[in-house]
Amino acid sequence: MLSIAVYILSAAALLGIATLSLFAFLRRGFEFWPPPSADCWQHRTFRMLFRVFFVSLVTISFVEFGGAQSFGWQYVVGIPLLLVGFGLALYWTNFLGWRNAFGEALGLKTEGIYRWSRNPIYVVSIVGMLGWGLIVGSWMVSSLLVAWGLCYVFATFVEEPWLEKQFGRQYVNYKAHVPRFIRLSGP
Repeated sequence: MLSIAVYILSAAALLGIATLSLFAFLRRGFEFWPPPSADCWQHRTFRMLFRVFFVSLVTISFVEFGGAQSFGWQYVVGIPLLLVGFGLALYWTNFLGWRNAFGEALGLKTEGIYRWSRNPIYVVSIVGMLGWGLIVGSWMVSSLLVAWGLCYVFATFVEEPWLEKQFGRQYVNYKAHVPRFIRLSGP
């Protein structure tokens, strides 16, 4: 029963983010993500909803985790994916700048990993989510991780007009030369 309640809470928070983001994407003049400023209702609402989603996801992961009764392939594959994915996400978020990552226009990063991907944090986070899902092995956790990953894919489309508005021609030129997700060959 606890699992279902926490699952519903987590799903509702993510649905709130997705709904507000979709509304902002479809309706000119309404902003949600990226937020207009760091001290607006959009920023506070996004952070609150994301925290509810994430804490609930972690909680349900612990409740649903079956334990390592047999150390199988899902752990051998899942643990490295989780550690590398989220480890790189934290590292590259630090490189980008935390305030920049959460909607403040503090400068366009085009060097380092950003020469190969406009959204490397989303890419490696999805790798980490895949590992997380393999380790926990719960349909509830996996469905929330898939929804989170889809939100990250959708976020790239929502963020691009904002980035063009913030950085103008610099972002347009960057976008023309660097793929949305990943470049497999050199720059």
